[in-house]
Amino acid sequence: MTETTPGLSGADGGDGAAAATADASAGRRASPLQFLALAGLLAMAVIAGWWAWRDGGSKEFLEIDFAGASLEVREAIGEARSRVEAEPESGEAWGELAMLLRAHGFDLQSDRAFRRAQDLDRQEFRWPYLLGVSLENVDPVEAETCMRRALELAPGRALPRLPLAELLAASGRIREAELLFREAGTLEPLNTRAMLGLARLKSDADDFPAAEILCRKAEEIEPDSRMIQELLARVLFRQGKREEAERVRRRLEMIPQIETSDDPYVAEVLMLRQDPNWIGVKAQTMLEQGQTQRAVKYLEKVIGEHPGRVRFPLQLARALGGSGQAARARDVLERAAADFPESAELRLVLGLMLGELGEFRSALESFQAAIERKPDFAEAWLWRGRVLRGLEKAKDAERCFRQAIRFRPDLPDGHGELGELLLADGRVAEAVVAFETALDLAPGTAAWRRRLVEARRRAERK
Repeated sequence: MTETTPGLSGADGGDGAAAATADASAGRRASPLQFLALAGLLAMAVIAGWWAWRDGGSKEFLEIDFAGASLEVREAIGEARSRVEAEPESGEAWGELAMLLRAHGFDLQSDRAFRRAQDLDRQEFRWPYLLGVSLENVDPVEAETCMRRALELAPGRALPRLPLAELLAASGRIREAELLFREAGTLEPLNTRAMLGLARLKSDADDFPAAEILCRKAEEIEPDSRMIQELLARVLFRQGKREEAERVRRRLEMIPQIETSDDPYVAEVLMLRQDPNWIGVKAQTMLEQGQTQRAVKYLEKVIGEHPGRVRFPLQLARALGGSGQAARARDVLERAAADFPESAELRLVLGLMLGELGEFRSALESFQAAIERKPDFAEAWLWRGRVLRGLEKAKDAERCFRQAIRFRPDLPDGHGELGELLLADGRVAEAVVAFETALDLAPGTAAWRRRLVEARRRAERK
C-alpha cells in the first residue's frame, strides 16, 4: 500500500507553512522559537494523523459484510481480525487475515491487508508474492511490482519467476517471459509449470512441434494434469493430428476438475477455506502438497462432523493407503461400506487396500462387488484382471482387461495390461496392437514403449 505521511496537508500544518512563507517573502528571518513551534505543529499533525488511521481507518477497513457467509467463515475471520486489533503492528497478523479474506472471496479487503502486511514486514516473501498473484488479473502494474519484490526476496527459487513470467507473457513481453521460464527450469529441471509456460510461448509463435515436445516432456512428469492435456490437445489439433487430439480430449473428460494448486502458497490459502462445500477440495489440496498426516487428521474430524457423505471416507482411505497405512484404510472402508452399501467406488478402493495387504481373494471379491453394483465400472474390471493375472488365471484376466477396454476404450492401462498378457502368452502380433494403442493414449509411458519394441522384435522373428 502506498501511503502518504498523515497530517502534512492538515489545517495546522498548512497554516504554519503559510506563515513561514509569508515571513520569508517579507524579508524577515524566522527566529529559532518560530522554527521549533512549526516543527511541533507538524509533529502533532503526524501523530494525530497516525492515530486517526489506527483508531478510525483500521476499524473502517475491518468492517466486513458477512451476508451469506457460514458461521465457520465468520468465526475464522473474526478471530484473525481480533488479532489484528490486538497487534496492529504485526505483519504476520495482517498477512494471516489477508489470506483468510482471500480464501473466502473478500478480495478488496484482502488486498488492503496484504499491502499492510508487506509494509510492516518488509522481509517476508509471502505478502508481496500473494498480493501479486491476487492482482495479476486486476492491476497488472502493481502485480508486477509485487512479484519483482518477491523475486528480490527469494532469488534462488523457481517459484516467484513463474507467475511473473506468465504476467509478462500475457502483456506481450515475450523475451522477458521466456528468460524467466528458462531460469525457473534451470533451477528446477522437473518443473512442469515452467515447461508449460515455454510450450505456450512456442504455441503462440506457431512453433507447434516445439510446443508438443515440451508438452510431452511435462506429461511424462504429470500425466494427469488438466492444463498439460488441454494445451497438448490444442497443439495436436493445430498440427492437423486430429485423431490424436481427440484421444487427448476424451482423456481430459476423465480427469477430475478440482480446484487445487501446485503453488504451496496459493494452496495454503485454499486450505483456509472454512465453508463445508470446500471440505473435499481442502483435503485434496493437502494431499497434493504432500501433507498426508494433516489431511488424515482433518478428514477424521470431518467424517465425525459430516456423517452421510461417502466422499470423505474415500479420501481418508486413499490418504491412509498412500502413506503406507493400508490396515487403517481397510478399517475405514469396511465401516463406510456398511454405511453406504450401494457404493461401487468404496468396493473398488477396499479391493485396492486388500491387495496392498496381500489378501488377494478378498480383493477379488471386493472388485466383483464393485462390478455387481456398476457393471460398466472399467477400473474395477482392470484391477480384477490384474489380481487374476497375479494368481496365474490368464484367461479370466484377459476377459477382465477386454471388459475394461470395452467400457473405456480410452483407458490406456487396459490396453497396456492386455498387451503384457498377450506378450507373455506368445501372441505377439496382438500384443503389438495393444501396446501401440496404449502408447497412443499415454505416450509418456516408457515401460510400454520398451515392451512394444520387444513385441515388434519377436514378431519379426516369426
